[in-house]
Amino acid sequence: MKVTVLIKISGGEISPFDESALECALEWGADVTALSMAPRSALPVLENLTRLGVRSILISDPLYAGSDTQATSYLLSEAIKRLSPDLIFAGRQSIDGDTGQVPPMLAEHLGISVISGVMDFCDGNIRTRSGESALLADCAIVTFERIRSLRFPSIFSKKGTVEIWDNSLLSLDKSRCGTVGSPTRVIRSYESSVGRRSCSFETLESLDCLIKKGLSSPKKSSNDATVKKTEKIYYFGNIGDIAEKYSEKAIRLDSGGKAPYEIARELTDLGAEVVLFEASEWHRQLASRVAVITGAGICADCISFRRDGDTFIMTRPALGGNVTADIASRSPMSFATVRSSKASESDIIFAVGRGAVGHVERIRALADVYGATLACSRVVCDAGVMPYSYQVGLTGKTVSPRVYVTFGISGAVQHTSGISGAGTVISVNSDKNARIFDYSDYGIIEDIKNLFSDN
Repeated sequence: MKVTVLIKISGGEISPFDESALECALEWGADVTALSMAPRSALPVLENLTRLGVRSILISDPLYAGSDTQATSYLLSEAIKRLSPDLIFAGRQSIDGDTGQVPPMLAEHLGISVISGVMDFCDGNIRTRSGESALLADCAIVTFERIRSLRFPSIFSKKGTVEIWDNSLLSLDKSRCGTVGSPTRVIRSYESSVGRRSCSFETLESLDCLIKKGLSSPKKSSNDATVKKTEKIYYFGNIGDIAEKYSEKAIRLDSGGKAPYEIARELTDLGAEVVLFEASEWHRQLASRVAVITGAGICADCISFRRDGDTFIMTRPALGGNVTADIASRSPMSFATVRSSKASESDIIFAVGRGAVGHVERIRALADVYGATLACSRVVCDAGVMPYSYQVGLTGKTVSPRVYVTFGISGAVQHTSGISGAGTVISVNSDKNARIFDYSDYGIIEDIKNLFSDN
């Protein structure tokens, strides 16, 4: 079985999700090729992989610099055609991004299927993040969660030679490569102020009063008269409120039972310029596949939109959620995925972060006292402490309860982008400089363990 593993290298490191995919391929006993598109500075990283008996290929050419997901998927698909693997493995995300676009875009270029978010892997039997079980099919792309650690090479192993594939070998269409072939580009990166609040610091003893005060406060309005609207937005999924917020006219389309090429034709016939997709797994894949067919610029997990003359600008967290980026689309049709705002099971949510993973059951018991729903940040899910259905944030669910209480959550954009609609945010964290306090109405600087003191 020949398996090509896609490797994203950033800052001299391989994404741990890609390492997981590589380890699963090696564990399976496959004939493995590691394929990476990166500058030549990534050579030492790929050389180390050759010590594992892996054929390593670096796709690198100045022509390819600045490629967005459209250009990247084209470049990788042409390289993969030369390799003719039985299967393609990849991590769910890279270190500095979480778009999830390249695998389904590759699948559309290659005419194959995608299996996403593998949580369990054993002898070709897999279970995905959504709980589905399946057997690996030939000629499919499989993406992996962080379920394995990459083995260390033997101390007796020697480095092999990394093959470098540039455009003199690949002979790709220059108009589809690099910045020239990319319909989107980053025009600005900055620290976001969306969702910021004025935080009042209180004592641990006041937590009960703060919760009750928040529950009695009027529900927060989501209206924003300052939003610059575009004329018309077409959308798929349960995101009508978002489409209406950013457009003069929002039109819902049905994707049920339609192939990507049928939807592409429908959008073309409608003369659609802006199309939003709900950021569910199904719609993410659909958006990516249709983008390949239409050539649309596409941006994942957007938190806002605006027009600047004839340019449609999409805003999303970037670099692992540490900054916010404005992405300009210069294609006739622009796609974006957005998170739907899901109603919580109660008016109050208790959210667990890395700093409170040792107290999950006690926080659960406290939540029961208040009739609160339990939630968590992504790092807690990735560590396997709580299921992904509990995750709030950019790659989880967006919530808008009357009261949102965080325990040990640092406050990365990844998480705070999902709670801006909450009425009152109360945060308990031992770090007085935690970013979460900038997005909270009330802050309590305290070690979580003191919340459960018997004194």
